[in-house]
Amino acid sequence: MPVKKATEALPNILLRKARQERGWSQKDLADLIGVPQPFMISRWENGTAYPGPGYRAKLSSIFGKPYEELGLLKSTPLLMPVKDQTPIIDPAIPTRQPGALALTGRARLLGQVKQHLLSRKNSRFIGINGLPGAGKTALAMELSTTAEIQDYFQDGVLWATLGPQPDLCMHLRRWGHLLGLSALEATSFKHCHAWIQELHQAIGSRRMLLVLDDVWNIEDALACMVGGPYCAYLLTTRIPEVATRFAGEYALQLPELTLDEGIQLLRQIIPTLVEKEWDAVYQLIQAAGGLPLTLTAMGNYLLVQIRHRQQRRIQNALKQLQQPKERMRLVQPATSNRNPNSIAGIQLSIQEIIGISETLLDEASRQALYALSVFPAKPATFSEEAALAVAATSRDTLDRLVDSGLIECNENDRYQLHQSIVDYAQTQSTTTQAERRLIIYVLNYVRRHQQEEPLLEQENSIILAALKIASQREYQAEFVECAYSLASIELGNKDLLSLRR
Repeated sequence: MPVKKATEALPNILLRKARQERGWSQKDLADLIGVPQPFMISRWENGTAYPGPGYRAKLSSIFGKPYEELGLLKSTPLLMPVKDQTPIIDPAIPTRQPGALALTGRARLLGQVKQHLLSRKNSRFIGINGLPGAGKTALAMELSTTAEIQDYFQDGVLWATLGPQPDLCMHLRRWGHLLGLSALEATSFKHCHAWIQELHQAIGSRRMLLVLDDVWNIEDALACMVGGPYCAYLLTTRIPEVATRFAGEYALQLPELTLDEGIQLLRQIIPTLVEKEWDAVYQLIQAAGGLPLTLTAMGNYLLVQIRHRQQRRIQNALKQLQQPKERMRLVQPATSNRNPNSIAGIQLSIQEIIGISETLLDEASRQALYALSVFPAKPATFSEEAALAVAATSRDTLDRLVDSGLIECNENDRYQLHQSIVDYAQTQSTTTQAERRLIIYVLNYVRRHQQEEPLLEQENSIILAALKIASQREYQAEFVECAYSLASIELGNKDLLSLRR
């Protein structure tokens, strides 16, 4: 088995991809096919060695794939890298329109990602996850178009917005065209795996950044890993597990904006209204929960009302936006013709953008999400015990909701829901039964821990939520009993008084 020099080798990324999709280490694969040393698998994947006939047959059998889908057919290269080529800046990168808002509240994370990408000591794989509408695409666009990044990745930037059901071959064909693969040569590539190998060879030793935006499945991301040893990858996703599997310790969460950052964002759109109607705007910023999509959509809606110059319409708009259903109906105008928040050119509402995440859920998880929306939103937290009781569900279902990114679990092993997720869930289903279960749970909890003030203080937010529901619904007896039990301790007495009013 002759061994090539690393500089002459063409890595077999199809074999590596097949192994990674199974979750096998190189040693696992070596043991399965009877290879004496795991480093042999490494050489096959790096392209410094080529498996013999017997091992090729075993690899084909164990993966259930023909030789060509595992990169095990030797072929004459169809495309060689061109020397001194001009940098490729993918036209698919979303473009900032004239007058577009400056990216707000992301300077620290931008600096962190730049440091990873520009340092050879760090990983070549960066994953960014966050809620729908958190600004992941905007962050990736900002990074891709900065002079510092484009100077470092001197051979260019490739971009693909994937989504839930991507046409991977379409993206690979487009990249092939940008890399100089002629239409005549492309006709010989009948399957995506052929494109993967040829694109990898076309990129060769070029230094490029490959951006994989809005990724829903790790398999889709692996199929787009066509870069060479000097390339880096930036992935964005709404699903935390995808970011972690792709980037490991370099998976970063994109947080919501702080209150001050939310004010800064709205001041870019409606500066006069922020000053004149400070109290009402402040309440709207809190209601948005720091989600840039919601803040921007509210700001643009209010801007239209301001231009009519009718105070009545402005006041009515401010009042309407206090209602979750009205906020969910808002549509974010396109910032480019490649906006991931649109389908076939149709702009989606906030409700529809968040609702796409429901495709990840089975019916039990969907109903559990609706039920959990009776809990107060972040920064409030709730225990697993409370979640299981109120949603009448299982731990496995809670785990699926966390995996989907729709609920969070913090470092104290307590759950949180973003305000936009609460608003969305409450517009999808009535929560009468969940509200009743919350009241019963809180009443029993207070009974059990009446003399344990720290435990009651920890659940302060959900106790007050249950009392508020009980005071507004037909649960007056439960409200009185729970309030009476709390009367002897200092637990939000002012809040209790305000509920009674």
